[in-house]
Amino acid sequence: MASLADRIFETIARRGSAVALVVDEVAHSSEQIGARAHAVAAGLATRAVRPGERVLVALPNSVDLVVTALGVLRCGAVLVPVNPAASAEEVIYIAGDAGARVAIVTAEHNAVLTEAALPELSLVIYAWDPGDHEAYAPPVIDAEAPALIVYTSGTTGRPKGAILSHRALLSNLTTVAEAWQWTERDRLLLTLPCFHLHGLGLGLLTSFLIGSSVVLQRRFVAEEVFADLERWQATMFFGVPTMYNRLVALPESAAVAHDLSCMRLWVSGSAPLMPSTFERFRQRHAVALMDRYGMTECGFVVATPYEGPRRPGVVGRPLPGISVRIIDPAAAEAGEIVDVPDGSVGEIAIRGPNLFSGYWNRPDETRRAMLDGYLRSGDIAVSEPDGQIRIVGRSSVDIIKSRGFKIGAVEIEDCLQRHPSVQEVAVVGLPDADQGERVVAAVTPIAGAGVTAEALCAFAREHLARHKVPAQIVFMDEIPRTGPGKFKKKDLIRLLSEPGGASRGE
Repeated sequence: MASLADRIFETIARRGSAVALVVDEVAHSSEQIGARAHAVAAGLATRAVRPGERVLVALPNSVDLVVTALGVLRCGAVLVPVNPAASAEEVIYIAGDAGARVAIVTAEHNAVLTEAALPELSLVIYAWDPGDHEAYAPPVIDAEAPALIVYTSGTTGRPKGAILSHRALLSNLTTVAEAWQWTERDRLLLTLPCFHLHGLGLGLLTSFLIGSSVVLQRRFVAEEVFADLERWQATMFFGVPTMYNRLVALPESAAVAHDLSCMRLWVSGSAPLMPSTFERFRQRHAVALMDRYGMTECGFVVATPYEGPRRPGVVGRPLPGISVRIIDPAAAEAGEIVDVPDGSVGEIAIRGPNLFSGYWNRPDETRRAMLDGYLRSGDIAVSEPDGQIRIVGRSSVDIIKSRGFKIGAVEIEDCLQRHPSVQEVAVVGLPDADQGERVVAAVTPIAGAGVTAEALCAFAREHLARHKVPAQIVFMDEIPRTGPGKFKKKDLIRLLSEPGGASRGE
């Protein structure tokens, strides 16, 4: 089986002078990107980077990021993508944990890593021009070899490096492209940060694998999206729910003024998409968002249908070749896979060629994550009568135990999200001597809305059972989140538990 790198560079060669990438309004052909990536691969090889060694890359969205990522894969090294805005502690931790041989980073991280003097890190590169290396012959790459080590967001503990092989990525990205009828004629407007699997894997690597083009923006600016879609005649847009929350909060005139007739696919992922956001977007744009579900450890596994009805709050069916079961978590803890009855809540378990190879240098963690060949997701879901899957929440933070009730945070979030003055909301349980946990909602209101905690609680009482109504509403300008868009609920709980941390609001 060919490696992911082989397939990508075959496509690059075939596409030749066709536009592959647009950054800062400058178009780059497939052959130009390929030549620069080839030079990066050669430059790393001349610096004694051998296949299988780890190369940490922490660069902002840019041409340099794209050619560096492709070049690392081309030389058979393992790409370790890191948030360019990561703290000094975070980047030092990941570089040390991964045993990175080389780091290609920003000026700030260059100074940080140079001073850290990690024993395995022999070279830190900033503003690097590898030069011209036409004579370089890339190595033969085993399909089972690691291509990426992507560090988890840390929502369930210290970040762990998930190893994704060339084979697993090639299988998964090809499956997604076929399911979404993704072809060379497509053009993706990509505003996601490209240091995680959503932006880097689905956005960039799949585009180069298929041979379609990408308009890569430095960052997401809601007010610019519709104009950019029209200008570049984009056919696809990938976002996290936060992005769609901000798009539907724009004035209705923001999209009306632009011709979006080329657009065929709007996709949401990386975090739960609230039904209220789905409905607002559909009412405003006459488009049903495609929702999908996946994890760093297994890529993209479930999606709503490309053709056919899409329902709010439902992430769809498993993609071809991927097995998804909803199992009893208690039985799983005892070492047994037991499917829950139809319509009952359980934990998502996943098996298929898309699975990761394990956690880097963490065999015990890998064993705990797997059961009879299935990856235990930790995500709680229910199967709808038609076989589509609805995510209920994450077992560790989205199930609140209050006054003897088990309360799903996602249901409350969806309720409050429907309020016209709410932009985003995250619901958590805080320790409470009387209730066990009390329900607290952190809310970011739409600018200028002037909504009160009392009004939101009254709204919740109209739609929720009494025990589900938040005991407290806290207003926040920004809710803690990870790079991919998920709320960092453990950080939120810690913040709200500090003295005065939950003093805002009701």
